[in-house]
Amino acid sequence: MTAGDALRMALRSLGRQPGHTAIMLLAFTLGLAAWTAARAVLHARASDPFASARGLYFVSLPREGGAVTDPRAIDPPSYRDRVLLESPHPSRASDLFAAVAAGSPDDGPLAPVQVIFCTSDLFGMVGATVRSGAIWPAAEGVGQERPVVLSDVAERALFSGASGIGRTLRLFGEPFRVVGVVALPAAPRTRAPRTAVVFAPSAAGLALGVRPALVREVEDPGGSFDALAATDNGWLDLVVELRDEPSRAAFQAELDAYARGERARGRRVLGAELVPRERLHALRADDPGTTLFVLLADVLLGACTLSVARLLEGKLRAKRAEIAVYRAFGASARGVFLGLLTEVALVAASAAALAIGVAAAALEIVNRVIHLRPVDYHLEARSAGAALVAAMTAGLLAGAYPALRAARIPPAEGLRRSC
Repeated sequence: MTAGDALRMALRSLGRQPGHTAIMLLAFTLGLAAWTAARAVLHARASDPFASARGLYFVSLPREGGAVTDPRAIDPPSYRDRVLLESPHPSRASDLFAAVAAGSPDDGPLAPVQVIFCTSDLFGMVGATVRSGAIWPAAEGVGQERPVVLSDVAERALFSGASGIGRTLRLFGEPFRVVGVVALPAAPRTRAPRTAVVFAPSAAGLALGVRPALVREVEDPGGSFDALAATDNGWLDLVVELRDEPSRAAFQAELDAYARGERARGRRVLGAELVPRERLHALRADDPGTTLFVLLADVLLGACTLSVARLLEGKLRAKRAEIAVYRAFGASARGVFLGLLTEVALVAASAAALAIGVAAAALEIVNRVIHLRPVDYHLEARSAGAALVAAMTAGLLAGAYPALRAARIPPAEGLRRSC
């Protein structure tokens, strides 16, 4: 039996039982779509868009009475720990917190944006490229002037592709002036982030009393920003650039002295630590929820593969007489085996194409629904290729044993059992 004969036999067999074929296709597609989406999420979280940044550290200030967390985790400083930014040891430094807002360009329609409150040093530390305009000067944002810098994605989303420089963007009920547009770095072999991000001076956000999007409630903040700022709630990230070991050691010594002084004043600060940016990324990539999602997707793909194997076994049992006729007219056991395996391979390849489309659509929906997310989730060529390999591997595993059993049945026995 030639390859063409095997292909024709497989297509004819699939066409004779369209319902059975559709069930196998659906089972494979379901498992592969979940598996492909999980792998894409895992790859996106493991990718590091700031891999080129060097010497960046986050300040961690563990406190008494906090929730039990991973000892590797970072305890962000509270509002009153911003004094650490006044240290002369870092070459650049920024406080950092995020909030979700409804942006209104030129008092037009509202659009969801992610607002990052920071200082102008942050752009240089993470390698953001200025596309147009400029970054606000260090002294701006402390008074009535409220400048903002848009990501290029935010400029396209808010101003319909037109330039946003000099225009007004209303956030949190107040007008901000667009002074620049930047391109955010993308991780190697990944798509550039598509989240609409707006950068604003942290001084402006603090003056407006903007509450961060995520707050770990160590104490009851009483509902107001002033009450939140007076507590030891850790929500204000401090990121510093220390270019050499002497600078790092000097700043660490300053942190230790600061922690001792705060404890003497009655604060429950246990200590201080400089956390390398690489460790923060590793903690984000090693997310328990993502790991569980991937594990469940593996289990689902295995269950779907087993279901397809059982379906195929039942189908081949019903085709014993037909297979026996093929064998009686000179078809070899090897040829019959290859024909049956081709049938499963066609189902697997079709399921892979459908699963890639379903996974891509699901990830797009996630990106549109979840506005505050660490990265954009999308299906790149690597994940699509992995889906095709997984589909063919699962197809071979599902079809090899049933096809081998069916091909080995002697023609006479197959005809006798069908009577």
